Amino acid sequence: MSLKELVSTSNIADIALIKSLLDAEGIPYIAQGENFHAVRPLIEPVRFLIPEEDVDRARPLIDSLRLSIVPLAGIDEQDDPL
Repeated sequence: MSLKELVSTSNIADIALIKSLLDAEGIPYIAQGENFHAVRPLIEPVRFLIPEEDVDRARPLIDSLRLSIVPLAGIDEQDDPL
């Protein structure tokens, strides 16, 4: 399975909102760095990785949000984040 980075953020409210939206739509994700975020929030943002085949469903959800900070990365910026 090929994963793509959907969005990265260091804001805990944004992280919770993104997780909630993806869960509600049944879109699987990996919140990479989530376990280290409490220790190093400004050094390492949480990166949301999703299956490539779900990008078309997930992108409109994220684009419609008013995130507290500007997302650090997007799908078009990286071919393979892993």
